[in-house]
Amino acid sequence: MKNISIFCGAHEGNNPAYAEEAKNIAEIIAKKGINVVFGGGNVGLMKIVSDVALDNGVNAIGISLRSLYELEMVNPRLDEIVVAESLLDRKDVFMNRSDAFIVLPGGVGSLDELAEVMASNQLGIINKPVGILNTDGYYDHLIAWMKQAVDEGFISKANFDELIITDSCEELVEKIFTEKRPSDDDWTNRLGLK
Repeated sequence: MKNISIFCGAHEGNNPAYAEEAKNIAEIIAKKGINVVFGGGNVGLMKIVSDVALDNGVNAIGISLRSLYELEMVNPRLDEIVVAESLLDRKDVFMNRSDAFIVLPGGVGSLDELAEVMASNQLGIINKPVGILNTDGYYDHLIAWMKQAVDEGFISKANFDELIITDSCEELVEKIFTEKRPSDDDWTNRLGLK
């Protein structure tokens, strides 16, 4: 594993634990020699994860939108910045440049990125680990919705069970590295349409 994407907020949020856990997870990843791929921003949790990665000797690769890049919202410490023209292009770059994905607290952008990688795994486009760091229960309602969607037959249990969900940075990173991924050819069975 070479690169892990961290999807997170352009704000730090109201709970100081969000910033602290963003720092912790970036440190854990960096100490393993893994580069961080992130949204490129010089604000919020994005700035924290990129600065911590750089401070710990690994690369932070920013994937920015042209509109944000032109507003000079990108972390100036980055050696590598990819500028995408659209959100769709940006998510493609994330998926191509990353070996795994971690979602920290964030807003609509983080939710969009999570949904994209989940759907791409579900459809066999990629086959990569996806983890949610549920700091102080931030994602409890989203997780409850996903469980309801499983119960109602809209998300297969196999696809839901592929998500790594925990409130521990150490456990999340460990599971990203150790959990066995299903076979690339098994996505049609996991989809649950047969």
